[in-house]
Amino acid sequence: MKAAVIALLFAVSLAHSASAADLSGTWKVVYAGPADRAPKTIGSIVLDLKVDKSLVTGTAHIGVWPGDAPISGGKVEGDRISFRATGHLSSTTGIPTCQFVATVNGDEMLLTMTAVANAGGPLGAGVDYRYKGKRKAE
Repeated sequence: MKAAVIALLFAVSLAHSASAADLSGTWKVVYAGPADRAPKTIGSIVLDLKVDKSLVTGTAHIGVWPGDAPISGGKVEGDRISFRATGHLSSTTGIPTCQFVATVNGDEMLLTMTAVANAGGPLGAGVDYRYKGKRKAE
């Protein structure tokens, strides 16, 4: 019985590791929320993700503004990833930092982006912007 439990835990561990590794790659998501709340400069986001066990790094290409941003604080929990990214293009409120939370099912991603620092311009403070997309073919 003890050997069966250990084997089951090992199999679950391998499955979890495999799902994390499967998140690496390039993903493109497009705005999928209400049209009247669409952020003007962020119709789509491209994520270049690198996953090592439960850590996520890479770059978020966040539309024409705030632009390319390194991923920080990234983590994987099963089919869910979360991270922050601070753009490089400033606005009247400064350079925004966005929080991203995504759920991945195979090659499909549902993503929520929220401006958590220096919101303004086309990004409302505390507003959840929803995106949907797929992994780009390599």
